[in-house]
Amino acid sequence: MISLSDDARPAPRPVVQEVHRPTAPLLRYIDQIVGGGSEHLEFRFSQGVLTRFDIDVLHVADENLGNLLGTPDAGAPASPLAVAVLVRNLRRHDIALIRTISRASSEPPRGRSARWAQSLLDRATDAFIVFDESTPTPDADKTTLIPHAHYRDRFMGYPRASIVRNRVLCIAPTELPPETRGLVAIPRAANTADLELRVVGSAAPALAGAIDSEAARYPRHLSARLEAVSDGAQVQEIDAAELTIIPETRTIEHYQTLFLVLSLDRPVLTPRTNAMTRLAQQVGPEWLHLSDGPVTADALDLALARVRAAPDGTRPNLEGRSLQTTQNAYAVLFEDVARRRARS
Repeated sequence: MISLSDDARPAPRPVVQEVHRPTAPLLRYIDQIVGGGSEHLEFRFSQGVLTRFDIDVLHVADENLGNLLGTPDAGAPASPLAVAVLVRNLRRHDIALIRTISRASSEPPRGRSARWAQSLLDRATDAFIVFDESTPTPDADKTTLIPHAHYRDRFMGYPRASIVRNRVLCIAPTELPPETRGLVAIPRAANTADLELRVVGSAAPALAGAIDSEAARYPRHLSARLEAVSDGAQVQEIDAAELTIIPETRTIEHYQTLFLVLSLDRPVLTPRTNAMTRLAQQVGPEWLHLSDGPVTADALDLALARVRAAPDGTRPNLEGRSLQTTQNAYAVLFEDVARRRARS
């Protein structure tokens, strides 16, 4: 029998806890993290308060901070006490904290106590992750850019649909954003003849009522499927539309929808931001059309005209955005932060 000395034993894999559900057949942000080069890491998953401390790295998207702090119905960080307890536990058990920041979570909190809690949490964070250089973070030196992945390989073999001329889509995998309300009358105001807006996703009662009312009065111009839809259903809905409108690109889910559409070689119309301007330059302006302010009938007419004038046979440039690439990037960051914390 061969006995390994302590020095010869393989180093244990760093343990990373995700404030997220495990990977599943349903497309989610966690798919960009788990897989690929992450075989050198051990992942655990919990959507609640940190109760196990035998981990090396805690990773959370700021949009899920409320779950980690035990205040899921409030803005994060909502409770200074909850933040203080979390930071104390991280220090006591030598756990590194990594946070993913989106536009929705980068806005400064209101109120003195909330700002204090945010500052405490920022100082305790070992690394920040952003999808785009324009997203502000508390410390540029601690910030890593990991571009959002595409999903081209994910949906190979899925049933596809043919384009329905004059159909424009607004879709969300879960709940439609409130900005959808401003879109429902656009088909009647647009110069494009016989335009149909298709709305897909669950909706809050007020929004659902507005959509149902408009669809009943103008069925040629508006159709709806007001429920959360599967990945396969999303693929078919996106395929059938000439253009997909994404009313906001603030959250991780918005980005997921955006890259799902581009991965299916379908164009997008969305309000202009610094991040979207950069992205249009990268993927091709014929694929990402930008409106100055909320999407209007004029912006939709212009985008559709450009879509129809675009040459056939081209695809969005999504180089460097494969799931394998992003999974490897997360793994490298997690391992590097874990090593730095172990040496400190």
